[in-house]
Parts: sequence; structure tokens; C-alpha cells
Amino acid sequence: MKQLYIALIAIVVSVSAMAQDNSLMFTKGIPQSTQLNAAFRPVKKWYLAMPALGSIQLNGSHTGFSWDDIIRKGTGIQRDSLIVDLDYAAGQMQDNNLFATEASIQVLGFGFAVKEWFFTFDINHKLKAKVNYPLSLMDLRYGNWNYDESKPINHSFSDLYVNGLDYHEVAIGASKFINDRLTLGMRVKYVMGVANVQSEHFNMDIETFEDGSMRIMSDASFRTNIPLDLKYDEDGYVDDLDVSDDAENMLTSTKNTGWGFDFGATYQVTDKLLLGAAVNDLGFIKWKDGTFRLYTKGTFDYDGVDVSDEITGDEGDEDYLEDLADDFEETFRLSDDQSSYNTGLMGNFNVSADYQLKKWLNFGVVSKNYIVDDKLVPQLTVATGLQAGRFLSTAFTYSYMKNAPANFGAGMRMNLGAFQIYGVTDNLGSFLNPSSAKYVNARFGINFVFNGKRERSKDKSEEAI
Repeated sequence: MKQLYIALIAIVVSVSAMAQDNSLMFTKGIPQSTQLNAAFRPVKKWYLAMPALGSIQLNGSHTGFSWDDIIRKGTGIQRDSLIVDLDYAAGQMQDNNLFATEASIQVLGFGFAVKEWFFTFDINHKLKAKVNYPLSLMDLRYGNWNYDESKPINHSFSDLYVNGLDYHEVAIGASKFINDRLTLGMRVKYVMGVANVQSEHFNMDIETFEDGSMRIMSDASFRTNIPLDLKYDEDGYVDDLDVSDDAENMLTSTKNTGWGFDFGATYQVTDKLLLGAAVNDLGFIKWKDGTFRLYTKGTFDYDGVDVSDEITGDEGDEDYLEDLADDFEETFRLSDDQSSYNTGLMGNFNVSADYQLKKWLNFGVVSKNYIVDDKLVPQLTVATGLQAGRFLSTAFTYSYMKNAPANFGAGMRMNLGAFQIYGVTDNLGSFLNPSSAKYVNARFGINFVFNGKRERSKDKSEEAI
């Protein structure tokens, strides 16, 4: 009864919590936790995810500024107004800033145990996007001349990276008790790509000289499979582009295929301490249907334009801006090719520890890590979990993420017989004060879980996470 009372108090705190991965790991008894580590076995017998409602996940993060950082209350005569404060926003940013978003829906999912084995089957649709951009983009607010020191300002934007993936996956997984302590798991995924946009490289430098002239140097290349209608000039360069009417057929395309793999392991160090490690979304998609590579490389020198005729009212060349635009376009002409290419699945890896102090109380920690544009992006979460038998499980978490240290989260799972409903989040504050949030996420779902009759003896399959 004491455990039930404590867990019911937890509902008041976590009722608005929805879902994301790190809190999901410590909210016990949720079948979808196997997506975090293929060796996890949260269900003793078998489960069935509600079609299209077993897991719905939304996730977004920005290591740069929040909305409150850029839209702020003014001072002085502007104290009653909201202003755009780019200086303050820039002060909250790092040299390299990451915007990332993920969304997924579990179309179908089930799993079942056979002696020492546990098998899972999933059909998922996933969307992932990551944009890495430099702080120097904000320096554009200064223009290209420092009037206080009477010297030019140069700009470099060579750390811009864009990668967006949209795909379906059909996954089959299996885990096995190797011995009383070690469990290994693996998941194989057949992947069908829907859409992709990826920068191969992006380098741009803007140099201003003492005499006020400028030089813009660009070297950029992007790949995409989004169907485009291209028009070419007489020299064979891309003159105009538009999204093709065939884009609506991307969802049903079966020509962009690949494979993905998840690997996981857990080790029961003591009766109370469980360690885990996993690598997820290793693999690739080969894009063959409607692919394009758009690239440009050039140097544009700007020496200014003569506007004296405009000032004096004399007749002259009134098309100087149009001529300037033509010169700029001529310098950075787009070329294209339509060869196939490969992309990764934006994988991640995690290591975790779970200490079951009491039957109703556990503590945990997990480090989850991504690699974006060859840069490591780590996350660290500590958790406390409370359980009331099979009926209720809750978790409370604190997560540290890049440039966003204060993220308090919660999770809740409730079983009414075989019927299960759950929701978890890594950042409750994003719901309470969304304008200041740098990290927002939500995962919730409905399952049917069958654990068999309750047994008094300890069963490792029930305490695997």
C-alpha cells in the first residue's frame, strides 16, 4: 500500500508527461524500451502494440537560443515593448550550434518470449533532421564594416551541415539469456527511404577590403532525392528548379532501400545492479529514385556600383541592380548530376546503469550520444523510479544536454489488466514554459501486455531494465 500511495503521488507530477528516450529507459515495463537496447526484456510473456498508437514520438532540440533569448522586453523608452535582441541571443550560443528533430510512429509492433529467447517485430515510420550551424551566422548583424574602429569585418560560414531523412523500416529483433548474468540482443531492419536532403559540404567566406570592395567565395554541394523539375541555360547549367508533381509518389517508392542494425547487451553485476550498452541505427540507405546532386563553386568580386545618375536625376543605366544580380548568378551557377548515393541512419549509442534498491525503488543513469558532422553530441540523464507492482511505474529524471543543462523529466506507465497506457518526457519545463525551452519531446502509446501469473520467485526477465 505504501508503494501504491507513493506512485499515485507521482501521477500528479507526471500526468502531463509524454515521451522521449532517456526517461523511457527507466519507466519500467514498457515494451518500446527494447528500441533503446535490443537486449532489454521488459515483458515476461508477450505484448501487442496498438496499431499506429503503440508509440508516437516527437522530439526537438536547439543548442543555440530559445525564443525568450531572442524576443525580449525592451529597456528605457522600449520597456513596455518586445524587441528582437540579437546581441543577447548570440551570447547564449556556442561556436557550433545544433538544431535536431526526430519523429516516429510505430505502425505495428509485437513481441513474445520462447524459453531463453525474446523476439520482436516492428513496422515504423521515422523522420530525422539535424542542422549544425556556426555562431558566425549571427555576426551578419554587424554588416561588413566596423565603424567604431574603421576597419572591415570578414565572415566565414564553413561549418554549416544539413541532413534530413524520412523513411519506413521493418524490423525483426531477438535477445537471448547467454547465462544468469549476460543477455545479448540484435535487431535487423529493412529500410525504405522516402526523402532525403544532405549537404556534402558547405563553405562560404565573405571578405571585405579596406577600400570597401568585397569578395565572396563559395564551394557547396547538396544531395537530395526530392523530385525536381530543372531548367538549364544554354551552357548546361541549372537555370531554374521547382519541386516536381511526382513528389507525392515518394511515400510509396520502394527503390530507395537499405539495411539497419541495433546491437545491445545487459550484464547483471549483482542482484540489484544491471549494466547496459547499445548501438542503434547503424546502417545505410541507397538513394536511387529521383536523385540530384546540386553543386556550385566560384568567387565573386564586388567593387560597388555607380548610383550617381540616380542621385542627380540624370539618365543612365537604371538596370544596375539587375546587372549585379546577373553577375552574381553567373558566378555561382548550379551544376547537377543524377547519380545514386548512400546516407547513414544517424545512429547513436548509449551506456546505462540501473540499481534496484527496493522492489518499488530504483536509481539509474544513462549516457546517450550522437555523432553529427563528425562531432560528438552527448546527453546524460540520472533517474529515480517508483513502482507499485504491475499496476504502475513512474520515473523522475534530470538530463544534461549541450547548452541546455536544466531538463527535469518524468514518465508514467499504467496497466489495467492487459491494457497499458504510458507517457514519458525528458523535459517537463517545455510544457510549462515552452518559450524558454531548448529541448522539447513527447512519446506516448498504448499496448496490450501479458506477463502471465505472478510468481514469488525472482525472474530476471521482469527486472531486465
